Amino acid sequence: MQLGGQVNAITQLLIVSVIHYSRLKSKYPENEYSQRVFDIGNLTRPCGTSIAAVVIFYWLYAIFASGKTVASVAIGCVIIVFALFTFFKIAQSVASTYFGVLVDPQNDRVLLPKDMANYSISDYFNLKFVTELGTMEEVPLSQVRRITRQAGKKLYIHGKFGSRGMEFSKKQKRDECISAIEDASKSRSSIEFENA
Repeated sequence: MQLGGQVNAITQLLIVSVIHYSRLKSKYPENEYSQRVFDIGNLTRPCGTSIAAVVIFYWLYAIFASGKTVASVAIGCVIIVFALFTFFKIAQSVASTYFGVLVDPQNDRVLLPKDMANYSISDYFNLKFVTELGTMEEVPLSQVRRITRQAGKKLYIHGKFGSRGMEFSKKQKRDECISAIEDASKSRSSIEFENA
């Protein structure tokens, strides 16, 4: 695989990520009462996924679409369309991961990257794990009743909306998010520790 092709694909992915990040910043502006918790360390997973996707799609194209037959051209077109969609969703995932968690008491919301752990089997059959990749989820701050954290770097908020999970690369970022939610809540949320 040529290095120039990989660099070009990654550059385009970053451009789409920056555009999506700018849209998120415009759609969910910060105010004097809000606090945004972003964790650059969380970018390793989506960036690693994007590099792996470039290699996999290049390999698939080389194997199945390198011929000059009509079937090879058709398979090549399908691979290209699927690759473009996948790269677009990965770029959105990079942007939403970098955007992080926004705790906004003025608008009564906690905004976080979509927690896919809540998906049912039908959601997986409907490919929501792909179509909702890189989307943000809004939870009412006033409905947060409990915060739990595991011994590692995971944080869960619980309330009428169910349970939503967030994962951070460092305990410091996890604790910063806990503090932001507690400070923004009108009534202090109780923190429960889980042994993991």
